[in-house]
Amino acid sequence: MIIKGSEIKECIKKSNFFNKNKKAILFLLLITNITLTAQDKVSNSVRDSTLTLLNEYTKTNQPDLPTKAFLFAEQKGGDTLIRNTYINFGIKSYFAKDLSNLVLSEKKLKQFYLKTKDTMALAKHLYFKGLYHKLQFNPDSSFYYYNESKNFSVQLKDSLEATRRLLSMAALQYDERDYLGSENSIIEGLRFVEPLGNLFFTGLLYERLGNVLFITGREKEARKNYLKFFELQKQTPGLVLKYEEARLYNHLGNTYEAERNNLKAVEYFKKSLAIDSLKFNSVYRYESALAGLSYNNFILGENKLALKGFLEVLKSRKDRNYKRGLVITHSNLSDFYIGTNDVNNSKLHAEKSLELAKSISFNRYILENLARLSSITKGEKGRLFLEEYRVLNDSLVERERFLKNQFAKVRYETEKKEAENVHLKEENSRKELLLETEKQHKIIGWLIAGFCILIIFFGISVVLSRRKKMLFKAQLLQVEVREKERQQIAKSLHDEVAGDIRMLHLKLSKTNQLEEAEKLNVIKENVRNLSHQLSSESFDKVSFKDQIINLISDYFDFNFRIKAKNIDDVDWTKVNNAIKRTLFLSVRESIQNAKKYAEATELILNFSETKKTVLLVISDNGKGFDVKARKTGIGLKNLEERILEINGTFSLESDIGKGTTIKIETFKNEN
Repeated sequence: MIIKGSEIKECIKKSNFFNKNKKAILFLLLITNITLTAQDKVSNSVRDSTLTLLNEYTKTNQPDLPTKAFLFAEQKGGDTLIRNTYINFGIKSYFAKDLSNLVLSEKKLKQFYLKTKDTMALAKHLYFKGLYHKLQFNPDSSFYYYNESKNFSVQLKDSLEATRRLLSMAALQYDERDYLGSENSIIEGLRFVEPLGNLFFTGLLYERLGNVLFITGREKEARKNYLKFFELQKQTPGLVLKYEEARLYNHLGNTYEAERNNLKAVEYFKKSLAIDSLKFNSVYRYESALAGLSYNNFILGENKLALKGFLEVLKSRKDRNYKRGLVITHSNLSDFYIGTNDVNNSKLHAEKSLELAKSISFNRYILENLARLSSITKGEKGRLFLEEYRVLNDSLVERERFLKNQFAKVRYETEKKEAENVHLKEENSRKELLLETEKQHKIIGWLIAGFCILIIFFGISVVLSRRKKMLFKAQLLQVEVREKERQQIAKSLHDEVAGDIRMLHLKLSKTNQLEEAEKLNVIKENVRNLSHQLSSESFDKVSFKDQIINLISDYFDFNFRIKAKNIDDVDWTKVNNAIKRTLFLSVRESIQNAKKYAEATELILNFSETKKTVLLVISDNGKGFDVKARKTGIGLKNLEERILEINGTFSLESDIGKGTTIKIETFKNEN
């Protein structure tokens, strides 16, 4: 609550104290107002000074400026100014690729958190660690710290900051070709930001979703999301709408180009180029539109127009030293010259594109240019290009698979940790309730005992027999309380201790502490015998869900999407290992059949459970077959036999042109 000086004066005037000490009080108020005004001026001066240093650092990248700003803010400013100074310089250090000052900002934020317990500073510290690893080309570490930062923002209920981290995660996954993971991160971000009504970030997420859909061959869906993005941009204040319109036209042109509708693509790229002052005020979009127009003119046979456009784009990107764009333009020119049978010029531009792509680790175009050079270069040199292509392609495929697994593991471990935290909170609440109940029982016991003693003290001379009766009742009550405590201990052994020992035993086993695990197993068996509770075995060293995730990752392809629905709805800890193994093998066999024989582009795994059974429905959109006329294949026959061996049921539905559906129902335990 803020009270104005005029209100204070009015209150004082109404009192007798003011009348007696009028001059002294007015003098005190004057001094207070002067002091507050001076403090405001000092605060504004410190903020202005740090902003001046920030602007200078942005222009010059002088490495000593962040240290000067930090020292100044720490000596003169408050906590909020200090934290914001660390954050602002950290972001500028990242864009300047100034690793030493980025690390300095990250460490300063951690020290600030340890001093103030400001969780926002901790979230930014983790974010900057992610940025550092991104600049060091460690995408798995970068993704881990982005995710940790996002989790702290969620705890702070800062949905906007969580959305920003998810955008960073989605971009990283996109760059590493984990398109399914990127799509999931974007959708999670939309769930955070849409309720806030933040038009800018909601639109940005829809644009990123359009990019993922475009790169995975879903051009129509991509266009819908690009149009959503533009509608939100139109409602966002402060944006120059005509340049956002150019951005939309470029996206739409790219989708039609991917569909080989080159005339439609040309139409949209021309619309973009027709926007007033685009070349001078939004050069990146101008270059993209001109490059797109030139490529589609080339495809349509308009070679003169195409070459003129490519050369203009090349000059523009050279002038601003835009290396990524130069890689693409040189590659386009190499394609162009191949199309016009000018092998020498094609080779020249392919080599320039390759050199630049290697300097910035632009792997997609490194591969593209190696493949092109291997086809147009004769002799030993051409063979060397081909060998380099093969080695790099194999390593990138392996790296891509590794990163997909790492990204999935980080998300899975986070979800697991959140579930464990919820469980711990519930457990703590239950224990607190138990302690409170025991405390109340003790208080009640003491009150009853005291009441009994009081009655006995006053009635000892009159009703000796009644005293004995009351003492007997008190003893019975204490016995009842102790019995309840024994029951509670037994229940704790049954519900808590046995389960906790089992979890600890599993963790020890997984970390190869076999001797300690064996001793703990003996204790577990004793507790289990006491509580008459059988414990179920784990599904080897990797959970069923994790194995399904890895399986999906192994078979994921741009033209073959696999979705797992409701896998978390099944309590897999209650399902026998043999059952899980059979379901896993059934899923793998079905994926292989759908991809290899059915020519499907999508397969859906739908899990559900009843009290006693697990139901798995596997459906694909492949070419299908006539079930009645078919000869039983070995794969399907083996699949059916596996299910029957565990007393499950197996059914198969398929029609030509309508895909195939397999339904499997098994008991949760073999018997």
